[in-house]
Parts: sequence; C-alpha cells; structure tokens
Amino acid sequence: QVAPQPSQPRRSGATLSAQERREASMFAELYSILVATEHLEGAFVRGAVSNEDYERSCMQLLAQFKTLKNGLKDKCPDVRAFAAEHGLHCPLAEERLLGTGVAATALFNHGGSATSGSGKESLACFKASEGFITLCDALKLNLTAVDELMPLVRDLQASIVGIPNLPPLAGLERIAGWLVTLNGMRASDHLKEDQCRQLALDVEQAYTSLKNWLQEKT
Repeated sequence: QVAPQPSQPRRSGATLSAQERREASMFAELYSILVATEHLEGAFVRGAVSNEDYERSCMQLLAQFKTLKNGLKDKCPDVRAFAAEHGLHCPLAEERLLGTGVAATALFNHGGSATSGSGKESLACFKASEGFITLCDALKLNLTAVDELMPLVRDLQASIVGIPNLPPLAGLERIAGWLVTLNGMRASDHLKEDQCRQLALDVEQAYTSLKNWLQEKT
C-alpha cells in the first residue's frame, strides 16, 4: 500500500522563498514518480499493461527520475531513506529506478514465439553481434566513464532480449548485471582497471556463448 502524500510543512508568519518553493516542488515530483512507478510495475506484473505501453511509460519515468535525482543529489542523497521517511512502501519502484535503471522488458527475453521468422531472428542476431563488437572496441580504446559505457551496455542488452527464442545462454546474464552496476554509479564516475578487465571478459564470454548457439542452429 502506498501512503498518502504528506503535505509540506508551513512556516508560521513567513512565506517560502523561491528556492524553497522549487525544492518543495521537486520533492513532490520525486514522491509522485515513486508512486507512479510502483503502480506501473504492479500493473506489468499482473499483465494489465502491454509490453509496449509499459516500456514507453517506464522509459519516461526513468528519464524523469534521473533528471530529478541529479537536481536533488545534495538535498536527497538517499532516495530509499526519503521513501521510508514519508511512509512509502515501493519495492518495485526502488528496484526499477535505483536497481536496474532500465525497463523489465530490456532485461528479460520477450522476443517472440517459435513461429518467429528466420529473417527477424537473423536481423536480431546481427544487431546483437554489432553491439558486442562496439562494446569490445570501446573497452579496447580505454573508455571507462559511466556515461560512455552505459549507452553501449544498454543497447547491447536491448539487442540481446530482442532475439526470438533465445535460450538462457551462459554469460548473458552478466550483461544485465553490468547494467545494474553502471546504473548505481554517477555519470562522471569511471570504472577501475579491474572492473574494465572483468567487463571485457564478461562481454567476450557472453559473445562466445551467442556465437556457439548460432553455430549449433546451422
């Protein structure tokens, strides 16, 4: 159950400054995003919303949350503490916004049934291969900033889950794991040398698994 939104405290004999009004408005928006995301995730779990509508709404909420979080990083460094302080029980929203940072449809395969055409599968596999190669090249060029690597990992994961009838191949889950890791870091952060080496190894192993699966199909 989501608690009712608390009213902002009033200061006796004084009005809020413009800065205080902006901050109060941003906190209210943060509360609203948490509530909306919790309801959206619940609807998705129940099958009450289509994948397309869910993904569109989730991407919008994620973008709004990330923008707002940056604006409130000094006033609200711990969003989970903010939720608890205001009586919000929103585990699904916290997992989506603070954990994975991407829509559930970008983490789990929903690419199609056994009737999916070979042309569609071939295109999806080509896009995934392209994503693996692009990320490998970026790591070889010593790109370590989160805001440089996050889009590449996100695109790779999206291409992986877009492959129809893809079985749970060894190593592929590590790509989703890196999404969670990068989402928990700031855009200006950099991966350490050991993290870059581990990411490169995980990407190579996942790509090998995909190529082996494709060879077995031919």
